[in-house]
Amino acid sequence: MKLLVIRHGEPDYSRDCLTENGIWQAEKLAQRLKSEDIAAAYTSPMGRARQTAQICMDGRDIPLTECGWLHEFDVTMVHDGRPKEIWDIPPKSWTQTPQYYDKDIFHTAGEAADSEIKARYDAVRSGLDSLLAQHGLERRGQIYHAAAEHDKTIVMFCHFGATCVIAAHLLGISPIVTLQGFSAEPTAIATFCTDDRFGADVNFRLHGFGDISHTGSAATGTVNYQ
Repeated sequence: MKLLVIRHGEPDYSRDCLTENGIWQAEKLAQRLKSEDIAAAYTSPMGRARQTAQICMDGRDIPLTECGWLHEFDVTMVHDGRPKEIWDIPPKSWTQTPQYYDKDIFHTAGEAADSEIKARYDAVRSGLDSLLAQHGLERRGQIYHAAAEHDKTIVMFCHFGATCVIAAHLLGISPIVTLQGFSAEPTAIATFCTDDRFGADVNFRLHGFGDISHTGSAATGTVNYQ
């Protein structure tokens, strides 16, 4: 199985839609996806993701299914008395807390303990595993069992935070590490493929993260850490 997890195009957050540049990015993304034999498509219910999905799936006879768990992972933690987005925690805060690196107890550490990160993380994990089960892969512990044919490509249109949490679950690492350590510009593609060399029990491998090569130039999607 190939999973393409895609961030929406450049957003107008105030109206929850794409900017003119975001529409251009989505059109370029649609051209990139023409080479993919997509079996199923899913989208966040938020406007910027749905608009990206609709542009990319236009003309394809494939239903576009909304999944609430693909919603932006807009969890905040209180840092120095102020709420901060989960991907904007200062490095001195989280890197010096060993629990944040542990996929099983990250939610008990420091500022995370008083946030809703565990509930939201579990919702993404549950939603993803339920979706994969519909396509032949059943979660068993830390791996997936191929209960049916799964040689297909599935695309998900969502957000940076949701992509990071999906990556953490598929790779078996703490979402704090992916949320703080990964980067994805608008319309960036994360590609995960199953390693099917060992029979029915498979794991996912990350083949690429943050791919915006379809835009043709880094200048149209300048990385900004400010």
